[in-house]
Amino acid sequence: MKRISVLILMLLLSVSSAFALVDLFELQSSAEAGDVNAQFELGRMYETGEGAYVDYYESVRWYEMAVAQGLREAQLNLGRMYARGQGVPPDMERAAELYRLAAEQKQPEAASNLAMLYFAGEGVPRDVAEAAKWFKVAAEYGDEEAQYNLGLIYRDGINVAKNGPEALNYFNQAAQQGHLKASLAAADMYFFGQGVGADMAKAAELYKRPAEAGEMRAQQQLADFYYEGKGVGQDYRQAAQWYRKVAAQGDADAQYILGVMHAEGQGVMRSDREAVNWYRKAAMQGQVEAETSLGLMYRQGRGVEQSDKEAFRWFEKAAHKGEPAAQFNLADYYLNGKGVLADPVKCYAWVMLAAEQGNSDAASALPQVKGLLNPSQQSMAEVEARKYRAGYAR
Repeated sequence: MKRISVLILMLLLSVSSAFALVDLFELQSSAEAGDVNAQFELGRMYETGEGAYVDYYESVRWYEMAVAQGLREAQLNLGRMYARGQGVPPDMERAAELYRLAAEQKQPEAASNLAMLYFAGEGVPRDVAEAAKWFKVAAEYGDEEAQYNLGLIYRDGINVAKNGPEALNYFNQAAQQGHLKASLAAADMYFFGQGVGADMAKAAELYKRPAEAGEMRAQQQLADFYYEGKGVGQDYRQAAQWYRKVAAQGDADAQYILGVMHAEGQGVMRSDREAVNWYRKAAMQGQVEAETSLGLMYRQGRGVEQSDKEAFRWFEKAAHKGEPAAQFNLADYYLNGKGVLADPVKCYAWVMLAAEQGNSDAASALPQVKGLLNPSQQSMAEVEARKYRAGYAR
């Protein structure tokens, strides 16, 4: 029975292949007789391998015949092949000529491609005004890439006066067609109040589509919105879901915030062990707040075995980057000789640095620690502090 089924399948495939050959033969006969649509279809089939094998040389040959008859889709596709050097040597001037022929027949993608050549100065002299002209032609016929590029031109004032509302109009047109970069650009304008009034609710709405498509920056913004209740109702559960997506892509800030959320039980099950896991991921990438938090977890024995030595190690990393809470904790270790030999000079140096950055605990402890040192030691501590400060200032 299985053998019969295999034979039937082979027979069906053979019949299907035979019909395909007949279709290709009939199409070629029509094309040779001057049918422009058949010429275009043969060019497309040989270009893509749909219904035929890929043969760029054959594709170019049939497209050239259709171009000679003025078919705008053939002009577009052949222009693209010249731009890519497929079946012909790369020739941006020829590509521009073909795009122009198609654009003059109101082919939107060709107009957009021609605009890009003018914008980049490839195959034609660089001319931003001419680029904008052709982008507008393409945009009027619904080309989303042209709408997006016009948004950039008006947002950034490229050879035109900056115009936030006009930029937003074009970004929104492209975004409505699913253009993810345009959604992100429009969201940014609302978020930063760039050329338009800041509107967090609209920003959140526009960030959603690129976020759902995997755009990390949009995911990060959406996570922040849900965490802070900005533009949306505060929702730690939703925030955690979005931070997790960003953290999975290696973002250290998102990993740190997930650590905080697990430590506090915000939208996730409270777990010191899981908090340590996320703090460590972020700290291994040098995220300074995560280094400090990991130091605290080791100091307190939360989620890990208590270790003053490990706590000191992580506090030291963060302190040298200028993190005041880490500096104060490091000073305490030098004062009490935990995880390191006691050193009142270094203790005072780190307390000074933490206090000058507004750490209230350090400011309160400063007079007491200073009283432990003689004038010579105080001078030495000030030298140490300058050295540390110069290190993290860079």
